[in-house]
Amino acid sequence: MIEGFLIVDKPEGITSADVVRVIKRVLRVKKVGYIGTLDPIATGVLPVGMGRATRLFPFLEKQDKTYDAVMTLGVETDTQDKTGAHIAAADPSAVTEEMVKEAMAAFTGDIMQVPPMYSAKKIDGERLYGLARRGITVEREANPARVSEMRFVSKDGPNARFITTVSTGCYVRTLCHDIGNKLGVYGHLSALIRVKAGHFTIEESIPLAKIEEGGIDAANEKLLSLSNGLGNLSRAVVIAHAEDRIRNGMPIGVSDIVKYDDIPGAPFVRVENKAGDLICVGIKRGLPLAGFPFTNIQPKKVMF
Repeated sequence: MIEGFLIVDKPEGITSADVVRVIKRVLRVKKVGYIGTLDPIATGVLPVGMGRATRLFPFLEKQDKTYDAVMTLGVETDTQDKTGAHIAAADPSAVTEEMVKEAMAAFTGDIMQVPPMYSAKKIDGERLYGLARRGITVEREANPARVSEMRFVSKDGPNARFITTVSTGCYVRTLCHDIGNKLGVYGHLSALIRVKAGHFTIEESIPLAKIEEGGIDAANEKLLSLSNGLGNLSRAVVIAHAEDRIRNGMPIGVSDIVKYDDIPGAPFVRVENKAGDLICVGIKRGLPLAGFPFTNIQPKKVMF
């Protein structure tokens, strides 16, 4: 059975759940999930886990995402993107590149953002888009978000292209809406490509159409193992008898480790056997010892 991670390049016009349905059907995998929903308008990086890979999602979620986006000035829509109904308009012809850059700078760093009505956020147990589709608008509290990058790329008439890196829960279409309002001419998102999700990049992705055409053979060419999918974590390779300790939930010491690759700041360690199989994900504990930045590793998620 195929197991591991596929970084799917999602096409425009379908949901992230549609991608899962295609993979289940084509690759005949029962357990499939994805990390970080992409709206139908968006394309690009959608990390998909199959089999036991879905158990590793907690170690991959809540990572920053990078987008290549186009904002269209002059029109406000009820969805804050090009799929919505036009609800307000203004002439954006006087807006210059410098004005756009200045407005974007105001939304860089730590910001507060009101989630859009057409979003999956829940209020009183119901998703906002469900209320919006029934014509109901409710008050939403602003949530903290971080925009660590907002880089202007170009402007062509009312369309401004930019690259942005944002925290989980930050809506790029709301950035477009808010920037347009700051400029006084309205705005909405008209194109969106996710080029990076955590450590997963568009360069390592596979188009969904290629999976549909090539099946398992095409998928295997881009398949990441359980351990390789956790490339954001430090890596420890352990001796054989350490597997028994891990199986019993016991910590492993530095004497059990034959190779260690540290990623500074990574809170967890992926522990492999010498064959490269993922045994567990663990937590570093204790003071530095024998050249290692910890005394032992306590298993948190065992993969047996």
